[in-house]
Amino acid sequence: MAVSEDATITSKGQVTIPKRIRDELGLDAGTEVEFIIEGDGSIRVQLKEPPLEQLRAIKKQLADHDIDVEKMRRESKRAWSSHLDGDAR
Repeated sequence: MAVSEDATITSKGQVTIPKRIRDELGLDAGTEVEFIIEGDGSIRVQLKEPPLEQLRAIKKQLADHDIDVEKMRRESKRAWSSHLDGDAR
């Protein structure tokens, strides 16, 4: 079921999500959302996924492509360590 409500952008660029929409989606104060501009110029608003969940999704995508995440982590750590060692000189 599509739900449509109007809202107005304030001079500070803020928009209040109409109560009917908040109730429909179960949005409470402090809930983080993200705005996505689609290829056709429409805007989609969705709940923002917590960072840990984003990382899990990335790890799953990498696992699907047979990438050794632990090897990447070790190489990254080694490169970062050598970078820090260079700064200490």
